[in-house]
Amino acid sequence: MIQLCSLTLALVLSAPVAFAQHGSNDGSNIDARAVLEQDLRASKDWKVEDIWLRVETVTSVVPSKDLGAAVDGFLRAEGLEPNAALFLVALRLACENPDASKLVGSLVPLLSDPSKDVAIAAANLLSDAEFRTLSGEERGELVDRLQLAAEKGELDPEVNLAAAHAWYQLGGGDARRQARARMTEFLTSNDANLRALGALALARSNAEITGVLYDELKKLAGLPGERGRLAEAYLETERVREQTERLLRQRGTSDDASKRGKETPEQAQFRTVMSMIQSWHIEGDHAKREDLLSAALNGMLQAMDEHSTYFSGKEYARFEQDLEAGYGGIGAYVGDDPDDGLFTITHPIYSGPAYRAGLSSDDKIVRIEDWPTLREPVDEVIKRLKGRPGTKVKLYIWRRGMDRALIDRPSEDMAVEITRESITIPAVQSQMLPGAIGMVVLNDFSRVATTEVRKALKDLLAQGAKSIVLDLRNNSGGLLDEAVGVAGLFLPKDTLIVSTENRIEGKEQFTSTGEPVVPIDMPVSVLVNRFTASAAEIVSGALQDHKRGVIIGKRSFGKGSVQNLIRVPGLEDDEYEDENGNNRHDNWEKLTKDANGNGEFDFAPRVKLTIARYLLPSGRSIHRELDKEGNILSDGGVRPELDVDLRRVDTWRIEEMLKIRRTNAVRDYVDANFPASGELSKKQLMQELADNDHRDVTKYPNFEAFVQGLNTPLPADDVRALVRAEIRRRVQDQRGKEFPQGDFVEDEQLQEAIRVALKAQGKKPSEFAEYQANIPVESVARVQLRGDEKVALRDALKELSEAKKGDGKLSAAALESLSKLIEDNLGGN
Repeated sequence: MIQLCSLTLALVLSAPVAFAQHGSNDGSNIDARAVLEQDLRASKDWKVEDIWLRVETVTSVVPSKDLGAAVDGFLRAEGLEPNAALFLVALRLACENPDASKLVGSLVPLLSDPSKDVAIAAANLLSDAEFRTLSGEERGELVDRLQLAAEKGELDPEVNLAAAHAWYQLGGGDARRQARARMTEFLTSNDANLRALGALALARSNAEITGVLYDELKKLAGLPGERGRLAEAYLETERVREQTERLLRQRGTSDDASKRGKETPEQAQFRTVMSMIQSWHIEGDHAKREDLLSAALNGMLQAMDEHSTYFSGKEYARFEQDLEAGYGGIGAYVGDDPDDGLFTITHPIYSGPAYRAGLSSDDKIVRIEDWPTLREPVDEVIKRLKGRPGTKVKLYIWRRGMDRALIDRPSEDMAVEITRESITIPAVQSQMLPGAIGMVVLNDFSRVATTEVRKALKDLLAQGAKSIVLDLRNNSGGLLDEAVGVAGLFLPKDTLIVSTENRIEGKEQFTSTGEPVVPIDMPVSVLVNRFTASAAEIVSGALQDHKRGVIIGKRSFGKGSVQNLIRVPGLEDDEYEDENGNNRHDNWEKLTKDANGNGEFDFAPRVKLTIARYLLPSGRSIHRELDKEGNILSDGGVRPELDVDLRRVDTWRIEEMLKIRRTNAVRDYVDANFPASGELSKKQLMQELADNDHRDVTKYPNFEAFVQGLNTPLPADDVRALVRAEIRRRVQDQRGKEFPQGDFVEDEQLQEAIRVALKAQGKKPSEFAEYQANIPVESVARVQLRGDEKVALRDALKELSEAKKGDGKLSAAALESLSKLIEDNLGGN
């Protein structure tokens, strides 16, 4: 086991993957080809099991679309080594939209490979369901080749068996019968290993478990190890099936006959399949009917489009909480810490009672009143933290460095009593950057979005902001009304922001309703990435169409559809006394109608149904179009004028940083050099480093010795970034204000927005001491021309080409087009 783990780690660290260090996990920053080139060179020394480990690692890091395209390129190469072919095919099957017809040719020759392990691996890959999508002729040829491999006497018997299983998986009626007969032959082998493999292959192929097959599985089930566990699982499934069939025969039916007589054929089919799952599926004894119903209804909606969804009552309650952005509780972001499994305050809401009571990031809530939180579901712990504003709750807090025995048996000196309040989840962070640049980060479009953005903008303008950066990265959207409201803060009154097209109600337009907060002549930049979606795309797209802002970053997600939340007709929410008149149930309010008698308020199920499309002011759609197979027909999204990648970081560096983060080394360094009770100068230095360390490692006390003690190959700047992240976490607790997600010291996309903002003021980053060490002199942005600009540039260049043949003079119109394009898009970049 130790050798396997070491090998796995070596494989993970072997490839230089390009990956974003900070900000979003923007998949476009990963260099898939670099990964594959390195791996293919190393693959000749791998064992087959190493290939599967590496496939799992690569597919967890490299985006499927990028990886698939890179793999296709390598698969076209001639003379691939067997391990390389297995690796590439396995990767391609794990990616989006594999083309089985292009993969067959790499696998079939390997069925006769001298290495038994390679041949078995090839057969196992060929049993993948993706190969059932081959055309009739191609699939027939593959089935014939598998039959030949299954029956070929000179091949190793284990290869025969693996080929027989693939033959069964891909074949039709006759082929399946022949393949099963071939697998059955192994049950009579004198080799115990072959008998065991044959029995498992037959059981895996859904053969009836009786006679010799039952006896062989029974023997295997008594043995330790993976084979024994598999055999026991197959036998248990058979026992459940037999018991269910016996019960059904005794009862005749699982439902009342009179009710069944009124069923439509579709209803009867649905009920039958649900019963089959509960009766025969390997996990069927754990399946609840309401969960199966939810899954079926959701599947029906997802078949229409990816954004239509079925919400059970519990799911809708969580969704509604996110939209409303308010509750009664202690005011903290919480969850289980993956490192220790303890229920942890990720960070407090700095305007809330938890922070005022002295709770900080990384505090562990180990008990609520007399109820231990250890190993309890997160939702259940959160439910106990919430309550009527004004009520008290006693929490027991464990912190790193305390005796671990106190986690299970907390003492009274760990107790903190907090008075619950009405909590509003902040949607916005803001900051004045050097150069009078006001930055506003909007996390979502909940009901408080417009109000909070308006307040942040007014505060920044009062401080003297001369330009605004609106950061919509990682904002997945929310309420349409809030999107219109936020856009209206930047646009003149009665400006068209978005329209919707509905097949029933036609077209509806939404315009700004008030005067803008930001002066119309003030420069605005908008940051987007591939996780910017829906309402966030409405705002960024409207500002782009009205030439009110420069869009910077990466193309947004492309969700341009409108969903309505509709309560399922015939089902009602529970009823309650609305004590505070907010038209929402709060968990302390008395129920007046409890339909299922569980003592809790339950929502009726909802359907989130796609009913319309968004159109931006120019009439363009931002919606990403997919075909029925999920292939992208149109990328959609808001395309930035300035395309900026985040910094690329090799995989081995990411692994090394994660390794350090999994220890307490960084925390211990900060504790030792910036003690909580230390002198004022240390606290001031801590604040300075959190704001801007100028990427200068000499500002950190005892830093060189700390890096040497880590014994890491990482460059010092990577260690600096880890330490600074921990310092920023602590400083925001000390100052009671969260740092925005954008950090101009590390964030290239924000740096470009700063460059654009300063250019509008006639200035450069190099003129500011705060930016000199952080923002490169040269821009890293790639200019993205709009369609009309491309036409203008093409016409001007065509005329330039013609002028070279004539008098060498350009028309005034062409000169104006070129001059404007250069000024708008290239000037200062």
